[in-house]
Amino acid sequence: MYQRILKEKRGKIRGLTDLPPFPAIGQKIMALISNEHVDIPKLSKTIEQDPAVFSRIIGVANSAYFGCPDKIYTIRHAIVRVLGLCMVKSLALGMVLNEPFKHEACPEFNMDKYWFNSLLTALVAQRLSRYIKIGQPDFQDRAYLAGMLNNLGELVLTHLYPSEMNDVFRQMEQQPASNQQELENDIVGINSFEASAILAQRWHLPSDLQVMYNHYHELDYAGEHWQLMHLVRVCNHFINHENSDELMSHIDIQLSLNKLGLTEGQVNKLQLKMSNDRQDIENLANVLAMA
Repeated sequence: MYQRILKEKRGKIRGLTDLPPFPAIGQKIMALISNEHVDIPKLSKTIEQDPAVFSRIIGVANSAYFGCPDKIYTIRHAIVRVLGLCMVKSLALGMVLNEPFKHEACPEFNMDKYWFNSLLTALVAQRLSRYIKIGQPDFQDRAYLAGMLNNLGELVLTHLYPSEMNDVFRQMEQQPASNQQELENDIVGINSFEASAILAQRWHLPSDLQVMYNHYHELDYAGEHWQLMHLVRVCNHFINHENSDELMSHIDIQLSLNKLGLTEGQVNKLQLKMSNDRQDIENLANVLAMA
């Protein structure tokens, strides 16, 4: 049923000629990070070709959140000394994928908030993934990337339908408990995950991301990469609820937690950690939101 509805909506994006092409530097970065044995010097040189991406990653590496005693000036040192390969890969890909989309015509769109939610979702996904017994050594890295890119479709819709999305963001500001994707469906005619799914297919993003976007609303999905899809569902609810009682009140989230083998105690512990780190994460988001 859901797949039929999605198929009917694809024309809202596929029929538009102004959808940006996949950035060339993004293709280079994705080719490098898809290699099991990433060439760090080559990846560093590629990232440094994009001044905006380079400066923001260096800004993150030098932030108080990571507390590095030495000043960081190169991507290689950011990888080796502070951030690690996983974070740099995800941040770089996230930034270059975001660059083609314009949001100036949508005054209610908040880039700081967008990056805060992306960062928080990525951090929560990575940390919860440690408890999931899946037998895939790179699952934590993939969870972080999925969290970072989970709402790429919001940028797509803001770029293509700025007036409609302005109404969505305004209503979300007035009624924070509203479901944003339901509002997107009502006002735009397609929601951000559906937009992500279509873009991911067009841009040939990694298959696990395509699965996550395509099946996000299917609670009974049990095919390839189902763990990643359920994990991102949990994380999206996690960042929108201040305490575990609110989070655990959602039956569908309880179902996802049970499927993943996650416990309420693990969620409680992480919520406390993220609450304590909130200001630092907001500061990181501010760095990433800089043009």
